[in-house]
Order: sequence, then C-alpha cells, then structure tokens
Amino acid sequence: MNAKNNAARVAVKAKPCQKQAASPCAASLPTWQQAMVTALSFAQYSLEGLVRTRCADKDWDDRDVDIDMSVDLALLQIKSMRASPPNERSEFETGWYMAAAAINLCVRTFSRPDTGYFRSLDALKKKFEVLAATVEFVDEEERYGS
Repeated sequence: MNAKNNAARVAVKAKPCQKQAASPCAASLPTWQQAMVTALSFAQYSLEGLVRTRCADKDWDDRDVDIDMSVDLALLQIKSMRASPPNERSEFETGWYMAAAAINLCVRTFSRPDTGYFRSLDALKKKFEVLAATVEFVDEEERYGS
C-alpha cells in the first residue's frame, strides 16, 4: 500500500511519517543494581573458568595451593553476593574488593608467570577493576545524571 494513497492519511491531510533513527546515546543506562548483577555474574563465570583451567593444567603442583584456595575464596565471595545482593553500592564494593584482593594477591605470588593460567589470572584481575568501575559509573550517572 502506497503511503500517499492511504485513505486515513488523505482524510487528515497528513504527511507520510519520516522514521528517525534512534540515537545510540538515547538509550538509557541500566540501574546500578542491574550493573552489579551483571558484574557478579561475569565474575562468577570467569572464576569458574579459571578453576577449570587449573584443573586441566598438567604441570600444576602443590607450590600454588594457596592460589587454589584464594581463587576458591573469591568464588565463594562472589556466589554469596549473588545469593544475597547488596542493597547499597558501598556494601557491594566491600564484598567485591574482598574477592578482588584475593585475585590481586594470586597474580603477585603465582609461581609460573609464563603460563596460560597466569594470563587468565591477570585478565581476571583486570576484569575486576573494570567491572567495579562500571558499577560505580552507572551509579553516579543514575544519581547525578550528565
């Protein structure tokens, strides 16, 4: 059907509608709670992947048992936060940085820095930094706008 010949449009003498492209900046940000849930989900997924990488490492030995336990502690912290999400960003940050601290210490003390496991560990450290900054950014935008 041709827009020029549309009976309703002719009756009200309306011009054909010009679709306007939505601006990519017009999309609203998620809430800080949504950003937090996403960060927690991604952290859990990444930590579980790190555990799988360790289990597949044929050269793993007892020198790095503290790394095993620290990664498991970080995973427990993130799972706990997912099970009972914090109500305030400050609560989120406290729990988040506890898990991040465990990973930071792992990066500093892992005995084989030339391995894929170390590169995964280092990447996870960076993910923790970026995801925390993302939650903070979304919260600040939600509170104060731009």
